Amino acid sequence: MTEIFLWLSITFYGAGFISHVLTRKGSRRVLQRVSTYILILALAFLTIVLALRIMETGHAPMAGRFETLLFFSWSIAVLNTILLFRYRLRTTDTLTIPVIFLALLLAAFSDSSVYRLPLVLKTGWFEIHVVTSFFAYALFTLAAAGGALYLLKEKTASDTELGIYQNITYRSILWGFTFFSGSMLLGAIWGYLAWGSYWLWESKSAASLLLWFYYVGVLHTRMLKGWRGKTVSAMAIIGFALVMFTYLGVSIFLKSSHGM
Repeated sequence: MTEIFLWLSITFYGAGFISHVLTRKGSRRVLQRVSTYILILALAFLTIVLALRIMETGHAPMAGRFETLLFFSWSIAVLNTILLFRYRLRTTDTLTIPVIFLALLLAAFSDSSVYRLPLVLKTGWFEIHVVTSFFAYALFTLAAAGGALYLLKEKTASDTELGIYQNITYRSILWGFTFFSGSMLLGAIWGYLAWGSYWLWESKSAASLLLWFYYVGVLHTRMLKGWRGKTVSAMAIIGFALVMFTYLGVSIFLKSSHGM
């Protein structure tokens, strides 16, 4: 049942992206509404997938690549929907929907076996730590989308539209940094309760710390140096690459006690 709804979600996100591209080319209001409804249905199917997985495993979908990819995709989709109703602007979908689609496709071909959580992971501290971490990843993804659109449309879009892209980028980075900081604090508490140490020097922790310092730098240049426009947009895109390395790259290329 979980696989059926997962493939329905993948299909609807693919259809939603195609209809969105056609809408932008033809500017048809009816097609735009249809595209919006398709994406809402895709999110509904993905929510069902998460709910079924929770009932199947008895814990939040945070263990293994399959579950984290589902939650990462769902987090971006939720934020994307909030953005849609906040700004009535669908252009960020051009970049966020492909990320969701590819993440779900990767999840579909990942090992979906149900594993028993080790005793050390059976705690609310772990679940909250991972939830805040992936919402931060999703916000950083949204920031990168806003930054990329600013760079692509700098010479053609109106000042109002460019201002919206900058607002999306800055606010997403600010909230993403807040969630990521909370995640690291919660992770330290969980680490102390699990292993008697607030910090373990291993690849995932080191990559997370570097990512945290990177966004400290981004916010510093934005708030204190007053950097805007191209510079912050480019930094948001680089940040997304660092997020992907921290999330997937470390576990694929390096050894880590975090797994996924």
